[in-house]
Amino acid sequence: MRSLLVVGGMAVWLAACGGQDEAAADATNDTVASPVLYAVAGDANFAVAAKGWYRGDLHYHTTHSGDAQEQGGDDVATALAIADAYRDPLFVKANPDLAGNGLDFIAITDHRTDAALSDPAFHHDHLILLPGEEFGGPGHAGVWGLKQHIPHDPAPGKTGNDGYAAGIVTAHQQGALFSLNHPTQDGGWAWDLQGFDGIEVWNGPWSAFFGPTSPETLQETITSHAAENPYIREAVAEAQDEGANAQALRFWQHHLSGGIHVAPVGGGDRHMLVPAGLPTTYVHPSEQALSTGVVGKALGPQAILDGIKARRTFVSRSPFGAQVELEAEAADGKRYAMGSDLPGTGAYQLHVKVGRAKGGLLRLYGAPLGRNPDQTWPDPQVLFEEAVTADLMQGQVTWTPPAQGGWVHAVVLEPRIPVPLPDEVTPISVTLNKLPTGKALGAMIQVLLAVVDPTVVFDGAACDPTTWKPWKGQCMPVDKTTWATYYMPDGIVRLMSTWFEDGKATSWSTGAISAAFIARPPLR
Repeated sequence: MRSLLVVGGMAVWLAACGGQDEAAADATNDTVASPVLYAVAGDANFAVAAKGWYRGDLHYHTTHSGDAQEQGGDDVATALAIADAYRDPLFVKANPDLAGNGLDFIAITDHRTDAALSDPAFHHDHLILLPGEEFGGPGHAGVWGLKQHIPHDPAPGKTGNDGYAAGIVTAHQQGALFSLNHPTQDGGWAWDLQGFDGIEVWNGPWSAFFGPTSPETLQETITSHAAENPYIREAVAEAQDEGANAQALRFWQHHLSGGIHVAPVGGGDRHMLVPAGLPTTYVHPSEQALSTGVVGKALGPQAILDGIKARRTFVSRSPFGAQVELEAEAADGKRYAMGSDLPGTGAYQLHVKVGRAKGGLLRLYGAPLGRNPDQTWPDPQVLFEEAVTADLMQGQVTWTPPAQGGWVHAVVLEPRIPVPLPDEVTPISVTLNKLPTGKALGAMIQVLLAVVDPTVVFDGAACDPTTWKPWKGQCMPVDKTTWATYYMPDGIVRLMSTWFEDGKATSWSTGAISAAFIARPPLR
């Protein structure tokens, strides 16, 4: 049994490997914590480029992807205009409270092609453009920073697993990063790989687009490809009533328990209709890169890639969603940035900062390194939880890792419905109280049609900003192609990001997921 003892604002994880006395464990459940977080002055939108945090979307398609073209997607020029549409003066005028939330970078990741790189429209005045592609099929991976296309078919006489492993090697030879995309969609990620750089823990809106993969569907994938990832079965089984992204989060967490420390990232996987940045990945470049004084586009793609490689990331539900930052302080006073490997398993002070989540919760999740005695992966535990009562808060939590090493990271939950719903939105809320099934998008299409103007959906050029209404999708004037694209109201995005537990919708929206610390015992 694992339990949490919270005393005077300090969280100490007890009996990380089991064996805790049952009565002693139960006694900790009655302990009342003193508040750790306290309100501070400052801008709740603290994770901005001026402070070293660059925000963007790492999974984004254009008509160079065949399926996006068939679905009424957008060419490179239009796609880049859509990616930058949060700075549109018309949008800012209509939504002044959302000003200052434009994206800083975008990765175009078309399926199995680098055609966007040679497209004459592949340039932008201020967005940092990451050259990329979506590698593979059926299992997909995001590759960012590549120089040329990386084939996913295995060499003659090699297995599919060999082909994927070769993709990582080739990406690294080009100076690119390789990250596993939506690993618990489309049957699940079966391939057992080493050396990749990230896991997409959040693909599209948290709970609205894709349903969870079932153990039976995963087994079909494993059987048909004669490959099995050692972390996938438990992730799928444990979180199948919480959604595909919850399964992906568990997949990443089990990798952490296996000592594989990679960045958590998110991607909108946009093809059409919805904007970029659902979710948004925040990346903090290295201090060396920032010390040059170069900012914005001039910082360049390499600084973004280096930040991901160093695991200095967190994912938020949108450019307007919650923000979170952790810093670990060792007993000697040395501080470590979020995503660091920590030296030794002594007590650490975790400095926490949370913005734009008033009315929500801060949770710290953790587990030990290594397998349980029965060879299963440790079940991630909530090590600390506290209400977020102000727009900007910070505080300290003491984390004592287990003797064999452990990991910890943050999840921020926002209020799912922060203000009363208008009557026309109530049916949407009811629809989104249930997880979708598999790849069926019927419920999502039903939601979209309920919040957008049907006369504009099939004719983007008909967009008239003077018709924008609260709680309705606002058509983007920059998208004049066949299918319109819509700014989704923040309240709708919250509903599409519902946090599920035990198969039921909670009153929370998934706000942000941080990178992890791993504390490892000293080498002997």
